[in-house]
Amino acid sequence: MEHRPYAYTSEEEFLGDLAKLTKGLPYSGDTSVLNTPVVAGGKEIKNRLLAQPIEGGDSLENGAPSERARERYGELAEGGSGTIWMESISVNEEGKSMPKQMWLKEDTVSGFADLVKDIHAKGHPFVVAQLTHSGRNSNPDGKRLAVCAYENPLLPKENMRIITDEELEVLREDYIKAAVLAETAGFDAVDIRACHGYLLNELFSAFERPGGYGGSYENRTRLLKDIVKGVREKTKLVVGVRMNVMEGLPYPYGWGCDRENAKIQDLREPIQLAKDLENEGVSIINVSAGIGACTPYMIRPYDRGNIPEEHPLEGVERLLQSAKAIKEAVPGVCVVASGFTWLREYAPRVAAGGIKEGWFDLAGFGRQWIADPGYANEILAKKPFSKVCTTCGACMAFLKDGKPMRCARR
Repeated sequence: MEHRPYAYTSEEEFLGDLAKLTKGLPYSGDTSVLNTPVVAGGKEIKNRLLAQPIEGGDSLENGAPSERARERYGELAEGGSGTIWMESISVNEEGKSMPKQMWLKEDTVSGFADLVKDIHAKGHPFVVAQLTHSGRNSNPDGKRLAVCAYENPLLPKENMRIITDEELEVLREDYIKAAVLAETAGFDAVDIRACHGYLLNELFSAFERPGGYGGSYENRTRLLKDIVKGVREKTKLVVGVRMNVMEGLPYPYGWGCDRENAKIQDLREPIQLAKDLENEGVSIINVSAGIGACTPYMIRPYDRGNIPEEHPLEGVERLLQSAKAIKEAVPGVCVVASGFTWLREYAPRVAAGGIKEGWFDLAGFGRQWIADPGYANEILAKKPFSKVCTTCGACMAFLKDGKPMRCARR
């Protein structure tokens, strides 16, 4: 399909474009399923709407949540999301993506506890701590000190260095310690983040890295699985993974792609990893794709600015079909689908169709909640969004400029 900005004036037009897709998207006129509970890791989640993680860039200097962050999450909690998958929280100083990224450690755990308590009180959502090391995107003090799994000429970085196997083993313990602190702070779950080119995700494509964390599939996925094992041993938290299933980079620099054509998806290793994670006790897999620096349209379909060749609906199709494939491989795992924001007013119907047809269990909204924190209450009440995200990308641009994230239209 030729790229076209969002311009639907009727449901008939929208369904006409759905019919042009190669594999298709689900659709249901009845969205009541979105207001039903689901169980993940033994804990009940009140509805099927999930607020996806997007960094705020507004923590205190020591990494604790600021008053602005508390206001953001309080507003989101009151907005009705059944799950709030919080923004990236660094597990050490080196791995911070910006000076004001959140950082969970001994002297900030009380601040996180206050935040989680406030979120729970304002809406009783299921709250997930996304633990991360930014890897190639590390920028803890504004000097862009990239920590990379391997050298990638397609993603050059200033001041880059290759992390050693010994450092990766120390990093495993940093993740486990952060998870223990997340439990102390009252989070319901932790996400061991493995998406969008951050360090754990980058290891998936370390085909030519020597040593114990590169080369074979087992080596490339070793660190993620070892962290999950450690968290399961040391805490009683529900464990999730936000996981890339495709990067769109040519071999040997991309994962989840055909080795001859990076535009063709190859889900064999992502599906194997999903099965391995289920065996290790992972209860939630949040499916995503793409790397912000080169294939952002795979993460969040859009139609403004530097537009891709594909139609945004094809990007939504890839994300939801990927979630479907993961769900089929691990039916006992709670699967989160992404990519709904571009669909605007038709997003609830596509989300409801996917859940009814068993493609996934939770529908994740990112940019839409930035524009409209009450999006979930509006969906559940079957009302139009009070403010619709136009996928202009300004919220991400603020972060790239070192400014706190916000919607330019609010």
